[in-house]
Amino acid sequence: MAHANNIIKIADGRITLYLRDDVKDGIWQYRITMKGVRGYIRRTTNTSDFDKAQMIAIKLLGELELRDKQNQPLQPKTFKAVAVAFLKDADTRRKEGKSSDGRYEIIKSTLTRYLAPYFGSRDITLIKKKDIIEYREWRMNYWITGPGAERKNIYHKVKPSSATQKQELTVLRGVFQFGVEMNYVSPMSMAMLKHEPYTVSKRPIFTGQEYRKLYLFMRSWAAAPKKQKTKNERQIIRNYTLIMVNSGMRKGEARYLKWRDVTLYKTEHGEWPVLTVKGKTGERMVVCQPFAKRIFERIKERGHDIEPDDYVFCHEDGKPILHMKTFDDMLAKAGLSYDSLGRKRTVYSLRHTYATFRLENGANIYWLKQNMGTSVQTIERHYGQTKVLHGIEFETARRRKAKKPPIHATTPDGGDTNSPP
Repeated sequence: MAHANNIIKIADGRITLYLRDDVKDGIWQYRITMKGVRGYIRRTTNTSDFDKAQMIAIKLLGELELRDKQNQPLQPKTFKAVAVAFLKDADTRRKEGKSSDGRYEIIKSTLTRYLAPYFGSRDITLIKKKDIIEYREWRMNYWITGPGAERKNIYHKVKPSSATQKQELTVLRGVFQFGVEMNYVSPMSMAMLKHEPYTVSKRPIFTGQEYRKLYLFMRSWAAAPKKQKTKNERQIIRNYTLIMVNSGMRKGEARYLKWRDVTLYKTEHGEWPVLTVKGKTGERMVVCQPFAKRIFERIKERGHDIEPDDYVFCHEDGKPILHMKTFDDMLAKAGLSYDSLGRKRTVYSLRHTYATFRLENGANIYWLKQNMGTSVQTIERHYGQTKVLHGIEFETARRRKAKKPPIHATTPDGGDTNSPP
């Protein structure tokens, strides 16, 4: 063997230990032969102690034989390497239209900020349940006492909600599932990543009275600033809020909505804005409440970025608005940051309000789940059986041709509370 001396064979000749003659550190190197593998698997023992070197080499031989029996690759794959390949595949799926831009961004941010830095160079096949539990604890404190604690200009330094934890665990499962498909990981690894039950709470919404208070407040709030830039920013928040409550879109779906995705459905009864959105459930059609037509028309009055490929909700430079940071400030000034149970409202409360209003006004739950891109089970779980019963009552009354007033009080112009003037 070139550049080697003290060549010693062990394990019936399958392991060759040697010292390189061009290196003076006395560190034992070794190579292993495996049936069906062309060439050698080479490693360093990182020790000059021959007895320790033997133990290290024999241990690896045992691991390689176990991998071979489980049909796993003999050359270890790091978590980061599999994650990079998974992200590349996710990008391909996005470009093919099989996944949304929003879903890709969730995968990318979860991998780059949390998963890859934590698991990094670890052999993905050696990650066990204990490691997952330790990661979850690390993630819970990431923004409080962990790596994110020192970062500036971060406005959400809180522990992740149950929904966020579940979403990020789905990304982790995606990496391992990709590893299984590529034959990097044993299918048995998926058992440790099983979704655990998490607490389901009713989501904070705006009641009809609170929503009326909000949209009346937004009129004066948006018109008040003397600076045109501030006035424009507030007008964006106002229009965004009204459209979200009248469409039920997800935040990520609205973020990348373009004007080419907005059309009108006309009948003898009126006109409904129809949106083509891409969300975590793929592409779907969203039918807005008729009032939303006026809001889309008002947005176009801004006079810029209104071509088919321009974003509906964008900055003056045309880039999509990723976070409606002024939204929290607006709710605080309106005195509507929290619901009656002390739960903080967020942008997602607009989608939940849409669902509640529609159910209370008699929408068919099966139509609603299609329009929202969710499941009947999710609607029943999060919006309560009472809301479903309202819809059943409405449908029954309609079949009997009984005239019953809508559940919501009406606005001064005769529209219901989620169709403000």
